Amino acid sequence: MKKSIRPPENWQDFESLCKKLFGEVWGCPYTIKKNGRLGQPQAGVDVYGKPKGEEDYWAIQCKGKDNYINSKLTKKEINEEIEKALTFEPKLKVYAFATTAPKDVEIEKYVRLKDIESTKKGDFEIILYSWEDIADLIEEHRDTFNWYVNNLQFKEQFDTEVSFQTENDNNVLIPKFLKTTTNYIKRLEPELSNNIFSAVQAQLFSVNRGMFGPQKKNHGWCKLSVAIFNSGNKVLEDWKFWLSFDEDTVAKVDDDFTNDILMYKELAKYRTTWAYEDEKQILFRPLDNSPLIQKDSKVFECYCIPKYDSKSIKIGWQLLARDFDLEGVAEFEVNPKYETEVKSKYVDNSEDVREEIEISDYITTIEKED
Repeated sequence: MKKSIRPPENWQDFESLCKKLFGEVWGCPYTIKKNGRLGQPQAGVDVYGKPKGEEDYWAIQCKGKDNYINSKLTKKEINEEIEKALTFEPKLKVYAFATTAPKDVEIEKYVRLKDIESTKKGDFEIILYSWEDIADLIEEHRDTFNWYVNNLQFKEQFDTEVSFQTENDNNVLIPKFLKTTTNYIKRLEPELSNNIFSAVQAQLFSVNRGMFGPQKKNHGWCKLSVAIFNSGNKVLEDWKFWLSFDEDTVAKVDDDFTNDILMYKELAKYRTTWAYEDEKQILFRPLDNSPLIQKDSKVFECYCIPKYDSKSIKIGWQLLARDFDLEGVAEFEVNPKYETEVKSKYVDNSEDVREEIEISDYITTIEKED
């Protein structure tokens, strides 16, 4: 029988559905959880909990597909997620795949074989829930059914579009770092080289820095403009917007609030962004908690410094409002530029002769205007 219950429109809603549904199926609606936050490694687990009467954790990998009619779960995906789930702590008893893809006899057979293989090795059981299976469970569990049907209608009333813009048309982050090449050269005239080094060292440390020191500019900072557009037909009230930067690829984050000590107190009442450096998060709150009306938008700016070896970064975003929430992920390519410098150091032994390259922050002094 063709199911009248349709899949969610995006993977975020599918994860929320799995949490709600399996919390009811497993009898643990208040202890089942989503795993971590956006951008963090998840060891192949999106949702986990302890079913009623169980001592060990069970987990779910949610595989939402963009084209629900034709998209399929692949054997490669299954193998990759199983390997990740084996690293989850504590050890899992049951590992389930939940997918919006339709039932597929070959994939179901493959999962059964992987289940036998896994349990023989003393690892977790493996289960597959295709969309038809999930739809059956939704119809059999009244709390989830009512929540999901209401949620679908609810989503039609609220909607938000989020867009990001970098400082260039290609939407690429272009930090500027310092690339230092150090050549270790065998010392020929020790006395002369020592004199040269001493003279240079004296110059470096004789800079007059003034009472507070000169202002510095770190060229690694990349600016992001974030636009939040209310595309629904209801007003968003009591809302805020979070950005969560991938800690593995981002070194620092900052908001766009002033660093001027003299102006800080005066401007604080107009502040709308806050940076949480340790968590690599940015919070935006509209001024005076103002609502976001239909067809209106809010724009704010924030900054990040990618790590030196980052090729791309991911930013998870989450909009929280009184009667609505939405989340997603944005990804940006990182294409750094480099200021180069070459240094020489003297060594006494031939085996110490070498070339070393180091990447670091490129920081310059801001010249004061007369």
